[in-house]
Amino acid sequence: MRPLKQLFPLAGWLMRFAVVFFVLTSYWKTFTFFNFQSVMFYVAAIYVIFSILLFIGGFLHKVSLTVFSSLILILVTGYHAFLNLESKLDHNFAVYVVLGSILVYFLTTGNKKDR
Repeated sequence: MRPLKQLFPLAGWLMRFAVVFFVLTSYWKTFTFFNFQSVMFYVAAIYVIFSILLFIGGFLHKVSLTVFSSLILILVTGYHAFLNLESKLDHNFAVYVVLGSILVYFLTTGNKKDR
């Protein structure tokens, strides 16, 4: 069976949407509490801001916003995955591995529309 290369642009947008959807469902409440004393507020703020910038970067011709946003999100995802590891590998850690993999994809391809 041959790959469906026509769906490549759709796949990129689906991944962008998945990142934004995950971040908003996971971190929106923490972000809107505005608890400046909590480290999780800053983690949530970084997630929300840079995931939206990653989505917006898909509309631009230059790849710098996509690449920079994905780099920042990779770093905060690694930090958050490390915090959630707690010496056991479970589904929470696996979610951050998948999220990190999507972000590495955007770091390496930028806004490529075709392959």
